[in-house]
Amino acid sequence: MTDLILLHGGQHGSWCWAPLLAAFEKQPSQFARVLTLDMPGCGTKRGRDVTSLSLNDVVAELNQDLRDLGVRQGVLLGHSIAGALLPLMAVGAPQLYRHLVYLTCALPGEGQSILEQLGSTLHGESPDHVGWPLDPSKATPQEMAVAMFGQDLSAETLGWLLSEVAQDATPPSVATESITRTGYEGLVPATYIVTLRDNILPAAWQRRFAERAGASTVLEIDTPHEPFVSHPQLLADVIRGLELPL
Repeated sequence: MTDLILLHGGQHGSWCWAPLLAAFEKQPSQFARVLTLDMPGCGTKRGRDVTSLSLNDVVAELNQDLRDLGVRQGVLLGHSIAGALLPLMAVGAPQLYRHLVYLTCALPGEGQSILEQLGSTLHGESPDHVGWPLDPSKATPQEMAVAMFGQDLSAETLGWLLSEVAQDATPPSVATESITRTGYEGLVPATYIVTLRDNILPAAWQRRFAERAGASTVLEIDTPHEPFVSHPQLLADVIRGLELPL
């Protein structure tokens, strides 16, 4: 049996996987352990000054975290902007991974950053940029957060989510540093999970990102951007059903 490793997206931490972990506890899976990582400044690593960290610094720390946990040939599932990190983590330490799972991940073009890929327009206004659900020049941070994360959530759950989000500080380099995936192609098998009602990354863009990820399998689920919170049992079932290479 292999380990499943969960890596959160921007302004989140390992706390965000709690509903999914609870769903896993209800029924055994094919994994020896389900482990959660934290980017510097997030979750269990809150309070650190992350402004000077490079993308390579973040990647090296996450891979070292897995070495310290005794991981070898694990299944790494990343969410959202973790798509910038997964290929680099695999290139940096291929012996740690047997399969990558991209859950509605953004993968910028070669030499592009996450923020450059997102752009500054609304969804659908630019063929070259993902865009935003609200005008980023006019929406308040609270309005944007509700638009991005509020789908299918009760007021109580959304309140919990936003209170946690406010305490995390993703290293700026993850979103602002240009990405290269040199050495990644064909290195580790990959699956991409498209969330069809995503209010952050439209499904058409996700399918484009799946190609950049080299995903041989693309699955689609009828959920918003964060199914580990809004539909944890469905996501747990999808992950249990993954066909992983021997």
